[in-house]
Amino acid sequence: PIREGNIQSVRYAADRIDDKIKFTDEALTKMVKVPRIFLNTALKGCVKWAIENNVTTIDAHHMDLINDKRAKEKS
Repeated sequence: PIREGNIQSVRYAADRIDDKIKFTDEALTKMVKVPRIFLNTALKGCVKWAIENNVTTIDAHHMDLINDKRAKEKS
């Protein structure tokens, strides 16, 4: 079974990805159900999007935009 994380474990992983890009608690809540094996890849994708869009703090709205972009790419 794949265990989902909690917001503290997601925050720990997010803080280690990039020291300039930050995530709000609401944004990290949207990442809690991401399987741990994919979490770093998902967070790196979010950071890459933030850098491309000049965003320094990723919030829930930004996560929705990132998820919409990802869904369109899958289609």
